[in-house]
Amino acid sequence: MSGIHIFQKSFKYLTNHVRYTIENLNHSKLLRIFEILIQTRKDQENGQAKMIMVDGQGRSLQSLLLTEDCLEHNGFNIILPVSNANLRPWQPGDVFIFNTGSGSGSPLAHARAAKKIGLQVFGMSYNPEMEKEFENVLILRRNENRNKQLAPLGTEFEISSAIIGVCLAYSVKDTPEESLIEFNKSTEKILKLYDATYDYLEEEVESIMSFINLVSKYIPASNRKKVYFLGVGRNEIINRIAAIRYGHLHKDPDSDLTVIYEGHWDLRQRGDLAIILSGSGATSQTLTFANQAFISGMHIFGVTSFHESDLAQFTRRVDGCLVLPGREDFVSMYNQPVHRRHNYFPAFELNCYITFDALLAQIAYNFDIAEVDMKASHRPKVLE
Repeated sequence: MSGIHIFQKSFKYLTNHVRYTIENLNHSKLLRIFEILIQTRKDQENGQAKMIMVDGQGRSLQSLLLTEDCLEHNGFNIILPVSNANLRPWQPGDVFIFNTGSGSGSPLAHARAAKKIGLQVFGMSYNPEMEKEFENVLILRRNENRNKQLAPLGTEFEISSAIIGVCLAYSVKDTPEESLIEFNKSTEKILKLYDATYDYLEEEVESIMSFINLVSKYIPASNRKKVYFLGVGRNEIINRIAAIRYGHLHKDPDSDLTVIYEGHWDLRQRGDLAIILSGSGATSQTLTFANQAFISGMHIFGVTSFHESDLAQFTRRVDGCLVLPGREDFVSMYNQPVHRRHNYFPAFELNCYITFDALLAQIAYNFDIAEVDMKASHRPKVLE
């Protein structure tokens, strides 16, 4: 193996890309989006049956589900992806939020239908053509100096839209102006966290190498054992995001990582790998996954925010644990009464997002897996 120099370059590259994207946002559109969200929350509080739906494909959808989670914790009603919005048909005045880098496929078709019916539509895209149809779309600026080695198969849009969406949802206050001030504070908070994490990870080289070496054992196509990404709540969202990416670590004929991230836990076998996330390291459901994996004879690697947590201590005795900054509350929210729900900023989860992507860049480099190889294993366009 070749150290972690690509990991470090990728982490810094993605951080700089996020910073560039945020600096080039249209503040007038941000104010308009806050205006829509504030009025929607007021209407919901007054008993109006306004519904919010979110839509996207693949990692873009999963990134938007982080926004959905933050909106719910900021006082909005339960939000569903369009594919599961079966509580009632959408109605004029509902809100439709899309996330699509290309501005094509089913999210575009659904957004057009929503606008035609009379929904309030906004979202994020790289495609400037979307502005011609949707006045409230945020066009994210693409860094022209794209580095395929540091972000193979592209992750710049997804991670930028995840952070912007989270900060939008977290920052909704009583007025658009107050919300924009809070938004600027939130984006600065995550960028400072990334800068601090980059320096901090110099102390975690052993854990980083343990992760890279462990996952690398499952890259050869001859190894048909499976890799599970496990966690609950917003950690489960991060698991899906990571797993979609890691599932593209493929190069004919010798490299093919077999990744599981939806169900199938009952099919686990001895020798499979469980990568387990928990910010607190104390969530009972997550610790159950760890115990089940251990009993099944699996390899186990933990990712948490606390060295002294149960998850960290357990997984450190098995195959290793990576501790990432971001989580402030040592207590698991999933073990608390529901009335303690509060506006939650998922800093740990966003830190896992960028860290997993940078780790993938290192692993892909080690195995000479290029973007063209990963594209070959992407889903067919007809499924988009």
